[in-house]
Amino acid sequence: MVPGDPSEYDSVGYPSTVEDLSTGARITFLERGVDEQGAYLMMDGVLPPGVDSGPARLHPRSEARSEVMAGRADVTVRGDSHVLLPGESLTIAPGEAHSIRNRDDDTLVVRTTLRPPGEFESAIRALYEAGAGGQPDLFALAAVLSHYREDVRLAGIPWWLQLPLLSALARIGTLLGRNPLR
Repeated sequence: MVPGDPSEYDSVGYPSTVEDLSTGARITFLERGVDEQGAYLMMDGVLPPGVDSGPARLHPRSEARSEVMAGRADVTVRGDSHVLLPGESLTIAPGEAHSIRNRDDDTLVVRTTLRPPGEFESAIRALYEAGAGGQPDLFALAAVLSHYREDVRLAGIPWWLQLPLLSALARIGTLLGRNPLR
């Protein structure tokens, strides 16, 4: 079985948490299901004071609706800044670059529902396994981002350049035995 394969987590059940030990950020996957609006993945992202969600990213095929449960979120979407307080939410359309930062002194909790979820959960698990915000392995990150490119992409690099770069680094990582998906 390939690490990150959704079937790997069938026995885990929900809720299930992954944590970036270097920053204290964590994501708890609450549920995955189908309702009248279609397939979804609901998760809580927790960011300690001064921590962000990483580089700006986008979901090519998925819409994300994020609601602040606790704390204050500084959210950037397509370069526009928004401050969200508890009970406030924001919907991010497919393909929109976004990032979240906790500039407050309290822990930030953001509940996000991703529709459709694709393999986002597997992508996040693999990214956290590759080192997330600490000292990530460039080859491992490239392999994960290349493999899960339909679910999450970096926003700062044009896709026409990002794809061949990620693919090349992933191939090198595989040759060096540093591809977590092999």
